[in-house]
Amino acid sequence: MSTEASAKAGAKAGPIEAYHEKSALNNGFKGAIQAGAFGLFVSAIQNSLGTHKQGAMGVFTRSGSTIGLFTAVGAAFGLTESFVSNFRQRDDSVNGAAGACASGFVFGARTGSVPTMFGSCAGLAALVGTFGAAGRSLTGPYSAGLVDAAKGDNAHSDNPNGPGEAGWRSERERRRTSFFKEKKPVAEAEAEEE
Repeated sequence: MSTEASAKAGAKAGPIEAYHEKSALNNGFKGAIQAGAFGLFVSAIQNSLGTHKQGAMGVFTRSGSTIGLFTAVGAAFGLTESFVSNFRQRDDSVNGAAGACASGFVFGARTGSVPTMFGSCAGLAALVGTFGAAGRSLTGPYSAGLVDAAKGDNAHSDNPNGPGEAGWRSERERRRTSFFKEKKPVAEAEAEEE
């Protein structure tokens, strides 16, 4: 295929986004640090709510295993997500689901139960995979009027230059008014009662 023909084929298909490789060790380390910091916070809460004589060092001596668990979970997520992403050469929700599955295995390993490991893997993978497939947003792309997934454009927007709140709000108002009955004027309502 000549370069001219391949350029025409590329123009018809649209721009192909280049995949940028992720450093698995770097992401694993970042995940471990962030999750370990959260584990320290949880351990401090566990220490403050418990009755003991260790004082502030109880964060590390009594509930320090919480810090280690969260650190291992964060590292497993970061490493696995980056590794799967690099292997598949894609950045989508499957990578997050694989990382969450690895994290679930680490969480389940603490109990020593294989069914708990598999259950945690499946549960976290479903949760994170669904979140990723929904656009990595709790409200979704429609609440901000970003895109229509079926059409691939900003179909909910009145603004032809890009996404905007006005288009989404007018569409929502149109749906609301078509759903609810219109109120009768007060004079008509009183006439019907008599």
